[in-house]
Amino acid sequence: MAAAAPELVANTEAGDDPSAPKILIVDDDEASRLAISSLLSDLGHAVVCAASGEEALRHVLEEDFAVILLDVRMPGMNGFETAELIRSRRRSRHVPIIFLSGVDKDSSNLSQGYAAGAVDFIFKPVEPVILRSKIAVFAELYEKSQAILRQAEEEKRLLAENLRVRTHQAEVAQALERSLLQQSLVIDSLPIALFVASAEDGCRRRRFVGGNTKQLFREADKAISKGQADWFEFVHEDDRGMLAEAIEAAVQHGSAEAQYRFRYEKGEYGWLSERIEIRSEGNGNSDGESPDAFGLITDITDRRRLEAQVTHAQKMEVIGQMSGQVAHDFNNMLAVIMGGLDRTLTQEDLSDKARRQLSLAMHAARSCADLTKRLLGLARREALEPHPLSVNAEIERISGLFERILNGNIKSAIDCPDDLWTTYLDSSQFEAAVVNLVVNARDAMPDGGVLTIKARNLKLPGQKAAKAGVPPGDYVHLAVIDTGIGMDDATQARALEPFFTTKSQGKGTGLGLSTIHGFLKDSGGGLRLESAPGKGTTVHLYLPRSTKQGPVRQASKARGEAAVLKGLRVLVIEDNDHVRETTTAMLESLGCTPVSLPDADTAFEQLPNLGEFSLLFTDCHMAGTLDGAAFAQKCAERQPGIPIVFTSGYQTREHPIAGSNTTFLAKPYTQAQLSSSLVQVLGPAK
Repeated sequence: MAAAAPELVANTEAGDDPSAPKILIVDDDEASRLAISSLLSDLGHAVVCAASGEEALRHVLEEDFAVILLDVRMPGMNGFETAELIRSRRRSRHVPIIFLSGVDKDSSNLSQGYAAGAVDFIFKPVEPVILRSKIAVFAELYEKSQAILRQAEEEKRLLAENLRVRTHQAEVAQALERSLLQQSLVIDSLPIALFVASAEDGCRRRRFVGGNTKQLFREADKAISKGQADWFEFVHEDDRGMLAEAIEAAVQHGSAEAQYRFRYEKGEYGWLSERIEIRSEGNGNSDGESPDAFGLITDITDRRRLEAQVTHAQKMEVIGQMSGQVAHDFNNMLAVIMGGLDRTLTQEDLSDKARRQLSLAMHAARSCADLTKRLLGLARREALEPHPLSVNAEIERISGLFERILNGNIKSAIDCPDDLWTTYLDSSQFEAAVVNLVVNARDAMPDGGVLTIKARNLKLPGQKAAKAGVPPGDYVHLAVIDTGIGMDDATQARALEPFFTTKSQGKGTGLGLSTIHGFLKDSGGGLRLESAPGKGTTVHLYLPRSTKQGPVRQASKARGEAAVLKGLRVLVIEDNDHVRETTTAMLESLGCTPVSLPDADTAFEQLPNLGEFSLLFTDCHMAGTLDGAAFAQKCAERQPGIPIVFTSGYQTREHPIAGSNTTFLAKPYTQAQLSSSLVQVLGPAK
């Protein structure tokens, strides 16, 4: 027995005094226990060590401790479970628990620890000075509380001997005040508040006895600190019933918790978390005992805000996934519609009336394709293709569209100096962003006005960049300004949400600003709105300056497509029957010889009997064992160097298999786009 003692108790100069502070260290790692015991040995207090939660509970049942150092991660019963059991005992529920952890630093673990009753977290490796300072404070508080208890017991004995009950009650009350004052020296620096109240009035009149009430309650602290204010007047009216129920539950069960909104003097609201405990003290009345309430309040506003942001992000992820799936199915249908219309429009015997009607249908189909492209952008399925881009050149190129977009009563002005920096953006996405903003400006000025587009070079250091919502750096600042109806604060707060629109039904999808915002964020830039009712709107675009050098993009040159494609043997893999039929008909019209199969598994089974092909045209996503990329890999192993065209209504523009003989064609596509992709992947004419 003597040999095992050093593992359990580190003897100190504390002696056998039962009221001397004892420190309990709970850690399954022996080296850690010995190290911490050594650090605390010079404090002069008894140190008791336990290697598990079960062993710690046995010590707590037998002894009182000034503070417990509790490791979070232990085999069997972990630190959180051990703490909850310690807290469940009336004798040990108020012993301060400090969690020790080497890895659990995220907010969820911290919240779980504090919910389990922790007063602090210390992360390994332990800082000796900090650990000894904290333990010394709690040991001192324990000694003082023990001294107060001893003094109270002595006073009770003297008062009982001298029959001075009133004096005894007064002195005990004074001892309690002194104890609360001593404890407040420690907790006044923490973002908490301690109060006492009477459960008879539902804890409406509260007396705060410790904590940083000024930080918690702000301007309302003056009214609250007087102790006469009705606490429920500061609670949001929708949360008052819930708080009252929590207090009633505490009266019945001993303790309860509640979270509610708290009103400051300026009308702002924050979130508070409150824990209430009821202790029954005899009051000498014939009606039994009168419960007294003790409470702890903490500010959880930031935590609730973070939880709301996480919930919103999860909601947007779900919306994005749903949007991407809808776009995939919609693009397959559009591929059939646009393919059929495109082939019909090539017929020479169409009447002018029929050609106009078919052209209108094709225009509507292309508008639908643009909508699905925005949905894919929202779902982050449409990859960006950035390259060095001149804002001046792009604005000049698309300014010719403005006359067709704007009404005759709207004037436009462009102010883009020649010395603008080169940016690094996807040109098609930039064009779509500017055109979309011009359309929004037009709709905001139904009675006419002025549209101004101006750009400047802009350096944004730390604070200015934070205000703009972008990283510090160099940007081309592009402002699109209208003199229209403007937006109020509530509308601006939701303007960047997907599917939110102020336009009447059928005149807006709500994807415009959200898509532009997402495109700029993905490009390293940002977007900021500035608006007021009746004063117009300014949309600030922060376009990142290019740090890369790239060649001027050249359009692919046709090289006698009809001659190149004539007789081309093409293997077509497409799981949508209608899309496969439309694509096959397009290829036949181009002079190719297509062989079509419904899925990659079927194609792989028949591949040995199909012979060689001039080109593989395959969908990326198909049901079965093999998808388009896996089949293309096997096809390339069998026939090295075979040109491959990937297609999808959902896939990004990045090729599933990289190479000079691969390309990607997004659904829906026209016969001309199909022809161009085939020519591109076949390489230059020989």
